[in-house]
Amino acid sequence: MRSFTAYFFSISLFFLTQISFGQSSDQKAQNVVDKAIEVHGGDLFKQVKVSFGFRGKSHTVDQDEKGYIYDRTFEEDGDRIRDVLDNGVFKRFVNGVDSEKSERQLSRAFEDVNAVSYFALLPYKLNDQAVLKAYIGEVEIKGVLYHKIKVTFAGEGSGDSPDNVFYYWFNVETGFMDYLAYDKGGNRFRAAYNQRVINGIRFADYINYSGGTSASTSIDAYDKLYDADKLKELSRIVLDDVVVEKKH
Repeated sequence: MRSFTAYFFSISLFFLTQISFGQSSDQKAQNVVDKAIEVHGGDLFKQVKVSFGFRGKSHTVDQDEKGYIYDRTFEEDGDRIRDVLDNGVFKRFVNGVDSEKSERQLSRAFEDVNAVSYFALLPYKLNDQAVLKAYIGEVEIKGVLYHKIKVTFAGEGSGDSPDNVFYYWFNVETGFMDYLAYDKGGNRFRAAYNQRVINGIRFADYINYSGGTSASTSIDAYDKLYDADKLKELSRIVLDDVVVEKKH
């Protein structure tokens, strides 16, 4: 009987240990992201209006306890275009008049407005309800240690397909988000530069890379390709004239 009891106890301890390890790993990913949000601006993200220029178009992100409004304006063929994403509802106005175009017709514009605003406010958006985070481990990039986090999405309400995968690298010492990679619309790796603090919130511009001759390689290995200088620069992601207005 004692032998059976000891065996049962050992098996139970094994499964409890595995569950504990799984929870610890998930919690570590959450802790890394929480620290990153704190050092990038913390509670300032919750009630703020951020304006910036991106590739000739004016963007505004306005968010508080009621939700968010993403706004983009630009000139096109002599018309004044205004795209508004208000808590998930997207509309386009042409010269101040609702275009009344269908959601399908405006799907590309919706994705563009959502993506630009999403990336501009990282890492704050990584605590959205639909975001699923997993801690991969510590890796070294260019002689610096980073926490590597994998992000997937629950689907509904996320603005991203459940099949989309992102990776983020957070400096172990500072908590800053220095790199990210994703497989949405092609494999990409971004390296932050020109990191600056504006009215309490940290922003960055990015060098955008593709896999080059290693384009078929999974993005979870892009940190190694970048470290070995095997990625190809495609473009620069630059936020112009950033203005931060705190809301009280």
